[in-house]
Amino acid sequence: MRLGQLRILCILCITATLIAVPFNGSARAERIFFAGYNGGFYLKSQEEGGMELRLGGSFQADYRAYAENERADNRFDIRRARLIFRGGLTQWFRFAMEYEFQGNETNNLVDAYGELVFSGLTALRFGQFKEPFSLEWQSPDKASWFVERSMGYYLTPQRDIGLMLHGSRYEEALHFAVGFFNGDGDDGSTRGNHHDTPEITGRFVAAPLNSSSIDLLRNAQIGVSASYAKIDTANLDLKVKSTGMAGLTRNLYILTHDTKFGVIQDVDARYRYGLEGAWTWHNISLAGEYVHLTYTDLDPSSGPTQDADFSSWYVSMAWCPTGEYFILSQGAIKPVYPDRFFNPADGTYGALCLAVRYNHFTGDEDWITPSANVSVRKTDAISLAATWILFPMHRIILDFTTTDFSDRIRARVNPDGSIDYIDKENVITLRMAMDF
Repeated sequence: MRLGQLRILCILCITATLIAVPFNGSARAERIFFAGYNGGFYLKSQEEGGMELRLGGSFQADYRAYAENERADNRFDIRRARLIFRGGLTQWFRFAMEYEFQGNETNNLVDAYGELVFSGLTALRFGQFKEPFSLEWQSPDKASWFVERSMGYYLTPQRDIGLMLHGSRYEEALHFAVGFFNGDGDDGSTRGNHHDTPEITGRFVAAPLNSSSIDLLRNAQIGVSASYAKIDTANLDLKVKSTGMAGLTRNLYILTHDTKFGVIQDVDARYRYGLEGAWTWHNISLAGEYVHLTYTDLDPSSGPTQDADFSSWYVSMAWCPTGEYFILSQGAIKPVYPDRFFNPADGTYGALCLAVRYNHFTGDEDWITPSANVSVRKTDAISLAATWILFPMHRIILDFTTTDFSDRIRARVNPDGSIDYIDKENVITLRMAMDF
């Protein structure tokens, strides 16, 4: 463990301890604290709405194998290793801190926020956290039936530092979230030559039939997301990946400030919008999304000023042959809770979920340098996955994803100077995941 990571871990532990312990002797004598496990280890005071501290984490170990001989990426990998503190000081104030030790795709600090609760359904969050965009992004990782999110995930805002008001109305028939953010990404501190403006991001989800007496119609929702910001060239850093490229340096599409015609001297704005829908009925779940991203008035050092447009969509279906129900709540898909935990002595083996997804990505061909072989115009992918849920905190996922590229991508340079290219990707991933 690196010294910086150890220092952060110590700070988190000390902070959590100070939060959990009352500040004066008389208060300490009056309170009784309980410890236990319920979706995570907890320490909480006896009184209703009192202090609470939860300790959790996430760990994912993968093995990936590629069918293409041009790839030398077969390997075991630690995909995720996180430590999570969350809880509340009172019923009116909550907090969360999440730290990533793996380090390949994050600045290590994942979440760090506080939250003022105005009512049970409305809260104001401040700090670093997920921007409110996309069903797939707002649903927890445990509720994903594939080892990686869709290609449209790379077009979304992801995490940033800012302020967000969120909540639900009409017995969860309407879920809303609106926030202002730096626009620089997680733990971002990028600076360019010009002033940028805060990014405004919002997501609204409607489930108008959630009170219907017709079971087939009750669990359905539709939603829309959008974001807009005046940005600087330093914010121009798009890297789209397939399932087999996640966690690696290889990409399907790259657009940065030094792409194609040379250095991009200026950019005006960045906006996104997304449409989503989901429906569940007993042990069947359907979901789909469309995401669009545009950078306006990109001005390269040579060549015309023009926009850059990107889009992606997917449709997916999941089925639990063991009978567990899928649940939509507060605008997101919830993890499946096995009816019977893994216990061979009693003849129970947990839950099984089977899933299929079709995913398409379209990149802007005007910003591709064909001779570089690092970006493609279009990509289509099909994923087949089986998730074995032994316990609520332990999953095993087997995922096969085949991806076709419209253009070939450089895979490696051989010792004799020759270059290997790929125009498709077939990858099998086996994941052991623990979330506690």
